[in-house]
Amino acid sequence: MRALWWIKRDFRLDDNPALQAALASCTYLIPAFFLEPRVYLAPDASAFHLQAQLTALADLQSSLRAIGAELLVIKADLPEGFIGLQQQIAFTHIYSHEETGAGITYQRDIAVARWCKQQNIMWYEFPQSGVIRRLRSRDNRSQIIAKRLLDSEPLPPPTHIPQPDIRHLNASVIPPLDALAPELLDKRIHWPSVQVVSERRAQRTLDSFLQERSLRYRGGISSPNKAFLCGSRLSPHIAWGTVSLRRIFFRLHQRLNELEDEQESGVDNLLAQRWQKSLESFSSRLFWRDHFVQRLESASYMEFSALNPAYEALEYTQEPARLAAWINGETGFPLVDACMRCLQATGFLNFRMRAMVVNFACFGLHIHWRDLQYPLARLFTDYEPGIHFSQVQMQAAIVGINTIRVYSPLKQLMDQDPDCQFIKRWVPELRPYSPEQIACHETMPLPGYALAMVNAEHNIRIMKARISHIRSSEPGQESARQVLLKHGSRLKQKGRKTGGASSITTPAINQIDLFGD
Repeated sequence: MRALWWIKRDFRLDDNPALQAALASCTYLIPAFFLEPRVYLAPDASAFHLQAQLTALADLQSSLRAIGAELLVIKADLPEGFIGLQQQIAFTHIYSHEETGAGITYQRDIAVARWCKQQNIMWYEFPQSGVIRRLRSRDNRSQIIAKRLLDSEPLPPPTHIPQPDIRHLNASVIPPLDALAPELLDKRIHWPSVQVVSERRAQRTLDSFLQERSLRYRGGISSPNKAFLCGSRLSPHIAWGTVSLRRIFFRLHQRLNELEDEQESGVDNLLAQRWQKSLESFSSRLFWRDHFVQRLESASYMEFSALNPAYEALEYTQEPARLAAWINGETGFPLVDACMRCLQATGFLNFRMRAMVVNFACFGLHIHWRDLQYPLARLFTDYEPGIHFSQVQMQAAIVGINTIRVYSPLKQLMDQDPDCQFIKRWVPELRPYSPEQIACHETMPLPGYALAMVNAEHNIRIMKARISHIRSSEPGQESARQVLLKHGSRLKQKGRKTGGASSITTPAINQIDLFGD
């Protein structure tokens, strides 16, 4: 029996359920990755994403060759690519993970499923996270997550993959980004500052975080300056599947046990307690990741429509110039502009700043959340559709079940970048000025830097009034009840223990910060 391991967002050998299931059932297995033009040229795609896949793919290819296997790299949309390959090697089964992606990959998977059924090819999909397909109710979700991620050990990487001779296919070359999609290249990207995504890098990043950098995670991730080092920096690896959540939880549990032993022995007791609190904060964010991805899994329409339909009536200003100024970091609001320029160059920004720029775009600039979600998605190396679409709507305050939260760029500047170190790094026009002058820019413009393009306080008051009106209306309240019933968290107690991992807890319902951390 010949089978394909269809590599999607799981560029790894370690703890890969789809790969292990294929090896347990098939005589021959052929790893295959399809470079799909419809996907990597989609409205939400960018050079950051494609480069992450290409580097992860090259690393995976090296690991496969080390155990005597070859990888097929085929440039073709699907299912057309499967049709051509099936004619050449006559495979009978496909193994892959369950992907919760944007609409374009969702429709692609529907087409692949239809083709497999027509050709009598068996396609098996396996979960690789706590996201549950065809979830009827969230009431039992915690138990399912615990069984998947906490109560079982990670699967070891294979030492051998039996496969037929596929050298005649001449499909092992991984094209460089500039040859594959030159139209995606952006001169603003500073590639040395962009995180490299691969299975080997993921393991090194996890090691350095657990053993060194996580000490300053709690209290450090809110700062756009400190987050580059204090954050886990695992989000791109989780997004592209170069490390599994189960492996992270397993290693996290081991590290927490080490810290408990240190506390019991009395060696550096205060340091161990501080470290433990940081890692528990990180653990909560891992759980919240799947909570938000589950929303897209259960409501695929939210890429195109509000999760709460009452907010479809919310009015925004249709001015393309505002969107362009926001995405290019030219709004005249120093911290907002610095954040957007940082994203343009590095593909990274910590969560608090991500929340602020989306929130400010919707409240301060009156940009429609639907207009900003694709341009913003293109700037994240760690783009995860489920988190992205969920968080855009949440920060736009249109879900209807959370407290209306408005981020003040000035307050965030004073709290998170009081010396304007981050601002001056990314907005060179402001380097000649003092932090005090920069903080007063809205009322006392600075020569050489753009004027604030709107009266933000006025706009925020208007948008809050519009949202509050919908929120207090009968249709708004009824829609909110339905959203809470289907998509709300069931966790009510802070730090509730889950599963067999005694040191790992699920988060309180009001802890909403997650990725970019």
